[in-house]
Amino acid sequence: MPDALQDLANLTDAIYQAELQKMAVLNHKEAEIRRKIADLETLRRDNLQLPSNDLNAVRQIGADVLWQGWVGHTRESLNIELAQILAQKEYMKSALQRAFGKQAAAKELVADAAKQAHDEQDKRFWQMQDDLQAMRFNKDR
Repeated sequence: MPDALQDLANLTDAIYQAELQKMAVLNHKEAEIRRKIADLETLRRDNLQLPSNDLNAVRQIGADVLWQGWVGHTRESLNIELAQILAQKEYMKSALQRAFGKQAAAKELVADAAKQAHDEQDKRFWQMQDDLQAMRFNKDR
């Protein structure tokens, strides 16, 4: 099998692995943002379940309105971040698919070249066997 084909297969595999790593980073960021959104929602729900007697002082100074504003702003920021990550993932998906296709094609080329080399070696072997048989036959005549 030609070294150039193996080099191509190694290169396309390296590119595919790099694309996979980029996607893994985005997946990690997405999971982190989703966790933050879930934590924020838990805080919001916990705050809503507090007894109203405990919130009288907070309401009198307007801290409850500030809290709800902060929660809303933070949720909006996290959702924007999440949307950006999801858009990046969608963009990266096509690059990952292309890299996978190239990697698969290169592997197939290497496998085809190896099979062709093996078939040629088998053909030479059997041709030599036939030649030897013919020589023996001619010698015995």
